[in-house]
Amino acid sequence: MTEPRRLAAPVLGRILTISLAFLGLACNPGANVPTPRASASALSALPSLTPVPGGNSAGPSAVASPVSQSDSKTAIGLIWDELPASFPLIQGSVPVEMGSGPTSGTFAVGSSVADAVAVVGAGLRSLGLTVDAGSPLEDGTVVLEAQGGPNAGCRIEVRFTPLSGTTTMAVLYGAACPFS
Repeated sequence: MTEPRRLAAPVLGRILTISLAFLGLACNPGANVPTPRASASALSALPSLTPVPGGNSAGPSAVASPVSQSDSKTAIGLIWDELPASFPLIQGSVPVEMGSGPTSGTFAVGSSVADAVAVVGAGLRSLGLTVDAGSPLEDGTVVLEAQGGPNAGCRIEVRFTPLSGTTTMAVLYGAACPFS
């Protein structure tokens, strides 16, 4: 007579143990799970970066901005993906998503197009920019263009479009403009 094999019991025991461990983690999402950490010797073994000739023409005092610039070309060229705190927004404006191409910011404004153009135009002039507002287009949109200031290449375009009792303000803030 041959004895029956007993492999099934240890395998089932391991599967049950692993399953219970996973069940315990799933039921307690706040459980501390150890994560690997690099040791000081491993960190010191990392290679240092070698400067690339002609790579940083701004010099050692240049500080990288945490805000990125759009990869897409717009009517005024490359733009910042956000507006700086110094940009003259209209009080009570609310950020909105319009999906009509890249902008530095798009806002719903609770005023008429003419009032919005006047407020933003005055704010941009106070920053030392030359401002020009065109005549209304067929749909009532007014395009305000600003340029100059501290950087000769700085260009800003703001489109004010009337929409269902509000005004939509879409801003293209040129990448050559200071971000502060």
